[in-house]
Amino acid sequence: MDAPNRLAGQGVPFAAMREEDIMSVIRNRGPLQDSRVILGPGDDLAMVRCKSGQNLLIGVDQVVDGLHVNADTMDWDRIGRKAVHRCLSDIAAMAGLPLASVVSVAVPTGATRLNIEALCVGLNAAADDWNTPLVGGDIAIHRTDEGPLTIAVTVVGTPHAVGAITRGGGRAGDLLIVTGNLGCSMLPDGTGHHLDFYPRIEEAIAAADTFGTRLHAMIDISDGLGRDAGRLAEASGLQAEINMNRLPRRGAATALDAMRDGEDYELLLAVAGDTEIPASFEGRGESCPLTIIGSLHASDEGSGQVNAVTADGQVLDGSAMGWDHG
Repeated sequence: MDAPNRLAGQGVPFAAMREEDIMSVIRNRGPLQDSRVILGPGDDLAMVRCKSGQNLLIGVDQVVDGLHVNADTMDWDRIGRKAVHRCLSDIAAMAGLPLASVVSVAVPTGATRLNIEALCVGLNAAADDWNTPLVGGDIAIHRTDEGPLTIAVTVVGTPHAVGAITRGGGRAGDLLIVTGNLGCSMLPDGTGHHLDFYPRIEEAIAAADTFGTRLHAMIDISDGLGRDAGRLAEASGLQAEINMNRLPRRGAATALDAMRDGEDYELLLAVAGDTEIPASFEGRGESCPLTIIGSLHASDEGSGQVNAVTADGQVLDGSAMGWDHG
């Protein structure tokens, strides 16, 4: 009677698995055989074609108490804002423009009216701020005290004129570039950059406008630079090399923190190697620095490898640095 807790045919409890294990099950289903699906599972967003010919980007992301936030110590308006911004960061990763959003919330038994009001304020304020009206959703209330606050935001958007920028377009010789700073996004008390970041939508649009077809691939850094660089490299059939001494760091972050901490919500871009890279793009009310941190290369050892080179020349396995939810 324990089948619901196991992957069909695998005999491995979900609790013993990690995010990549579950994703491999999803990917093993093969590509969707539907002509309307232009881009299916495996990237930051899916893309489908409407009957009118318009392409739409669609994605969903979650914020779960105990994993992404601490609902006992944080203001719920900030939690709502993070939930929307987290999903919009996926729109930025593909240089898209958000169109509308919906939200599904599972409310814990201990939530108060003030909690719910604050959550609604944060959700709507963030959605309105990015011209992404919150047009509907669903609410459920847990029936056990153990059920955590869970917020799932779905966003619909449209691709840039150059097309959606995927993870899989990188080419050998591309420069790897990051926006902003990395590391120490979530402080020990749960506060920090991860609660109040702005999704890099404007910077992504600027990158697509500036680099055009020379912008080959992009991903947002939510699970750590090392792990997400590995995902971009694997999707592109290449390996990445990152100079850890070049990493732009936040506050007291070390180079190792910048590789593995996650929750940065910055962008990693792969741009043709002979491209002139500006020092910054203008973002939401401030200048956002751009830093060249490495490059993509062909590999006989298989795709997805990340060679992280330290200041003293050691080569570390960067692809293992970061979050793997599970």
